[in-house]
Amino acid sequence: MEESGFSKIAIIGLGIIGGSMAYALHGFKNAKISGCDVNPETRRKALAAKAVDEVFESPASAIENANLVVLCVYPELITKIIAENAKYFKRGAVITDVCGVKTKLSKEIAEILPEGTTYVGGHPMAGKETDGFDSASPELFGMCGYIITPIESSTPESIRLVSDMARYVGATRLTMATPEEHDSVIAYTSDLMHVSAAALCLDYNKKMNRAYTAGAFRDCTRIANINPQLWSQLFLENRDSLLEELDTFINSVTRFKKAIEEKNRIELEEILSIVRENKLTMQEKEPEKY
Repeated sequence: MEESGFSKIAIIGLGIIGGSMAYALHGFKNAKISGCDVNPETRRKALAAKAVDEVFESPASAIENANLVVLCVYPELITKIIAENAKYFKRGAVITDVCGVKTKLSKEIAEILPEGTTYVGGHPMAGKETDGFDSASPELFGMCGYIITPIESSTPESIRLVSDMARYVGATRLTMATPEEHDSVIAYTSDLMHVSAAALCLDYNKKMNRAYTAGAFRDCTRIANINPQLWSQLFLENRDSLLEELDTFINSVTRFKKAIEEKNRIELEEILSIVRENKLTMQEKEPEKY
């Protein structure tokens, strides 16, 4: 895509991720930022905060003539928006998303791609325990990871555009994966982590109060302030991979339980030694260059 022909970026959905994208993409290829959100208060706030140059209730109005369309809505809405607004996509436009599940979604998008457009999946590894436009920030993606998930029809130019976009908003750890690879790893690094935090808060010791809490409690339960509608969709969309990770996690917890029941300090020390080594190994693993 020629630089001279790049004039507009459409961001559909202005919650925490979409709003942060709008803020952070200002200046990218000198393009106008066109936003869309069904919530009138969100539209008002986004325009007043100058996160967008223009804002619409209708996806069609934002998408029309856009060179890059970034879909920042719930998984079940992505294909619906593409299908219902197919005639408004500019020929040559690149479509991307920020969704946390890719396998089923990418197949569905491939089947309904508007003629002349290209799709490249994307997933910024960033967020907060709060949501909505009020939580959006131009620094949200600073030094974050970003997973690029092309499909068979993705062109080198479209992959480069989405990669350049990811770097522009602040991502420093980029990796490329198939949609299936993405979902397999995300089931551990994201889905399981949210299930774990949620499980810790599903039942709790009722005698506790804030005097009993410190860093461990805050770190382990921070993301339990969760969006039920979004995360129930994500868990079910990535059901098979998440179930595999849950089986592994339950086995690990059971191993701890058994060692504690049996007062087996040697076993506990061995397990914790493995845990410590694995943690150090994980935090040293950098993404491969591409």
